Amino acid sequence: MTKLPLISLFQIILDKKSALRFLVGTIFSLAFSIAVILSTIGLMDGYSVSLKRALAQSNGDLKLKARDGFYSLDGIEDKLNKDKSVEISSHILQIEAFALANRQSKGVLVKGIEPKSFHQVTGLDVPLKRSSLENEGVIVGVQFAKKFNLKVGDSVVLAFNSKKARELGSASLVQFEIQGILRHGIFEKDMRFMYMQREKLQKILDLRDFTVNEGLIKVADGASLEETQKILQKKYDKDFFVSTYWAEHEVLLDAVEIERDTISIALQLIVLVSVINIIAFMVFISEIKSQDIFMLRALGLSLKSFKKFWYCMLSCIWIVSCAFSILLILILDKGILQMPIFQLPGDIYKLSQLNILLKVDDYLLVFGLSLVWVFTVGFITIKRMSSKSLLSGLREEFS
Repeated sequence: MTKLPLISLFQIILDKKSALRFLVGTIFSLAFSIAVILSTIGLMDGYSVSLKRALAQSNGDLKLKARDGFYSLDGIEDKLNKDKSVEISSHILQIEAFALANRQSKGVLVKGIEPKSFHQVTGLDVPLKRSSLENEGVIVGVQFAKKFNLKVGDSVVLAFNSKKARELGSASLVQFEIQGILRHGIFEKDMRFMYMQREKLQKILDLRDFTVNEGLIKVADGASLEETQKILQKKYDKDFFVSTYWAEHEVLLDAVEIERDTISIALQLIVLVSVINIIAFMVFISEIKSQDIFMLRALGLSLKSFKKFWYCMLSCIWIVSCAFSILLILILDKGILQMPIFQLPGDIYKLSQLNILLKVDDYLLVFGLSLVWVFTVGFITIKRMSSKSLLSGLREEFS
């Protein structure tokens, strides 16, 4: 029996430029198909993760709201901070207002915060300068500053509907200096959220110092967020609602996950098209190299070695295609998606920039499915090719 090294078989089969061109095209086709599926999964996963990460900033892990609207800090803050599953809590006072700047107006959500505890809970650094309560400023979002062409040091007027204002039948107008510009990562928050000292907002609204209307909670390390939410909800169910930081966008996140799975299944059709190219390549090789193949078999090349060669070729096509698909994804993520033309309208999609985020499981799933397709079709094709007897093959070649 003649035993040729596999590399020698590759050289014999692929010695023509037409065969090499066909092989390169087949590899590119499969790599492109895999890259399309991985990019789709990565874009949707990246959207969900980026949205959740941005939601966590300014919200913490859990949100606490009173059933009656406003509540008093007396008792509840100490109870929460003593809970084993809670690392720290921060309580804010927020109210809607109108912002007036450069002859334009915009509805905003003003948040009165205690900067130190707020930063510990959310990780968001709000650089509010503490001076006299009569001379404090506000922090605005980056999109708000961009829309109204504002910078640090400029002024903005806020129109509040406080108790005193209601008695007079008019709004209370207060002018603030912009002390900083903040980026949340979500268009809506960067456009609408404003921050000031909690005591200042309480004074404007004529509320007592311990009055707030929302609590932000950071869960202790090692504690399950969902379990902590259930425990706290059960414990404070009579007076409060406890929700996760992404609860307000839960429907959107669920929809993105369903669409990702559905589209990933539909895109398997692209892989099938590239697999057809592999079939065409194998048929092409078997036709133009039929004489060489049967001559090698006549000289002693076993059918087992012949099958081993084809499976090795299929494996090489798959491995190179997978590696090339990763390169295509990197080009898309780090190059194409960063171009200004691919900036998203943040008021529609919440985020202004898309990123591809892939886990190891995503690679294993897509690469594994493509391998199954390649070897399933390869097995059928090879079985059909090897079913032709050596004698009939030689007759065809020398007839």
